[in-house]
Amino acid sequence: MGFLVGRTVTEMASNRINRIDDKRAEHDDKYLSKSWQSALVTLVLLFIIGFFTMQTIGKSPAKPIYIMSSNLNAFERQSLTGAVLPLGDFPFFGGNLHQIHDELMKLSWVEYAKVKRDWHRGIVVEVVPRKPIANFGSQDLLDANGVVFKPANTSELMNEDLVTVHGSVAHVNAIMHKMRYVNERFAPLGLTVNDLILTSRNTWIIRFHNGLRVVVDDENTEQKLYHLAVVLKERFANRIHEMQSVDLRYKNGFSIAWQDKR
Repeated sequence: MGFLVGRTVTEMASNRINRIDDKRAEHDDKYLSKSWQSALVTLVLLFIIGFFTMQTIGKSPAKPIYIMSSNLNAFERQSLTGAVLPLGDFPFFGGNLHQIHDELMKLSWVEYAKVKRDWHRGIVVEVVPRKPIANFGSQDLLDANGVVFKPANTSELMNEDLVTVHGSVAHVNAIMHKMRYVNERFAPLGLTVNDLILTSRNTWIIRFHNGLRVVVDDENTEQKLYHLAVVLKERFANRIHEMQSVDLRYKNGFSIAWQDKR
């Protein structure tokens, strides 16, 4: 009898657990069904929105390339406009951005160019102009990266506020290095480079802002310049303004030409 009662109680408990599990399974099925329905509705809405958006964009009229020019002067804006105008107008997804970028970089005064698509303005371009640190001859400028370029405004050539360097474009890195070296060595004497020339015979001609001219060949050039700076500081510091030129094209020592006081 006790065994039957225990078995009955066990069966009742088991049946109750089974009913609970059935309810949980039914609840989980309903929850999963609602989740799938919500996800499906979301996907359909996204598809519809995307479809109509693409249709709207596809039917939008072609627009000219928009130029962001707040950092450009009038000559640079005119030059940039002249570069993009022949490319024509484009719908939002029209135009090859890489090709447009390449066209912008053909302008030698452009250091960096960015081309992107904008929902409202269409294709947008933005450029950063090069900043000159020296005149390179009389027809070009030189930036801090050693790039020789032509400015959008030719009146910027032969800027009196900049150092003027002369030489072959192939030797531009050597010219920049020499200019920095000379300025570093002679700065304690109050001398800065005004003109620097590298001739076809690899002779360096340096003219300082005070008019002093130094000529040195390509044999132990920096050693000779260093020695000159030391000697001028130790022996001629008070007479530098009287010097007209210094010739370092000697194996031992150098010659000084003094200004005519008459």
